[in-house]
Amino acid sequence: MLYTEISYMKAVSKQSTIYDVARLAEVSAATVSRVLNEPDKVAPEKRRRVQEAIQSLNFVPKADAVAKARRAYRKIGVVAPFFTQPSFMERLRGIASVLGAEHYELVIYAISTEEDLSNYVQMLVNTRRVDGLILLCVRLEDEVLSLLHSAPFPVCFVENEYEGFDSVTVQNLKGGQHAAQFLYEKGCVRPGFIGESSRLSYAVSATEDRLQGFRFYFANQGIIIRPEHIWIGEFTDKKLDKGIDDFLSQAVLPDSVFCSSDVIAARVIRMAARKGISIPEDMKVIGFDNIDIAEYLGLTSVSQNLEYSGVMAAQLVLARLKESNRGITTMQVSLSVIERESTG
Repeated sequence: MLYTEISYMKAVSKQSTIYDVARLAEVSAATVSRVLNEPDKVAPEKRRRVQEAIQSLNFVPKADAVAKARRAYRKIGVVAPFFTQPSFMERLRGIASVLGAEHYELVIYAISTEEDLSNYVQMLVNTRRVDGLILLCVRLEDEVLSLLHSAPFPVCFVENEYEGFDSVTVQNLKGGQHAAQFLYEKGCVRPGFIGESSRLSYAVSATEDRLQGFRFYFANQGIIIRPEHIWIGEFTDKKLDKGIDDFLSQAVLPDSVFCSSDVIAARVIRMAARKGISIPEDMKVIGFDNIDIAEYLGLTSVSQNLEYSGVMAAQLVLARLKESNRGITTMQVSLSVIERESTG
């Protein structure tokens, strides 16, 4: 009987408050509040102390209100860079189709810096404003990854893989090889590549991986891509158009161009027409992603089933909500080349 009474006393013991966290971290309650809601406005050392205090006390802010909100508004968060690009919109469409059917709300957190990514993760883990989190095409520092391991909700990565988390992976390197093999079998021996730089600290380096696979395949056939037939630059209207224009103004053009996305491939086709370059007779063009517009443009593209990758990610999060102890699952997106008029 004594054991039962002690257990009961523990069960009804006082929930840790923001003031308990403040005392343990040796900061003000206002500082704790800022760490929860606007972590970028707090000095790193104070932020670290507050974070450790939160985890030590298992602090849940406004626990009753959060629980009620969860029951009423079930939410899944999506963290994404460049989320306005068509490829991301198609993934979001897949995610939304699954969540809508299960009456979950989709909340998007768009990031443009590494600090944005860190701040959103801290805020979501500390405040528990979502029931699950999907991270699209991001790379994490160890500190942020450690924080996600302590998250009280399921986490799933898309286009990247981290130990201990569910994920939907895309083999960008293999996608580049598929594009190269397709063009080589079409008789192309003077290949080129155009892509946007993705070497950002917080984003997956998809463009560079696709180029690496593309180069690797041709190298194995004894073909080295000329440096002047490779352009990687910033994805802004002026810089991209200038880069493509310079690329197409060369005296010796490649007989084929692999573009790191369908959006870039569409611009190449448009600007080639302006210069009197015939596609595919003078130069074959292949894109990546197979977004909706590719079919209307007659664009050959490497398909990575964007919408279905979003579907898989949402399904993994919901499955873990129902069964938190299930084994870690990694799903791999299949790749295929969809042939259309731009390659003959």
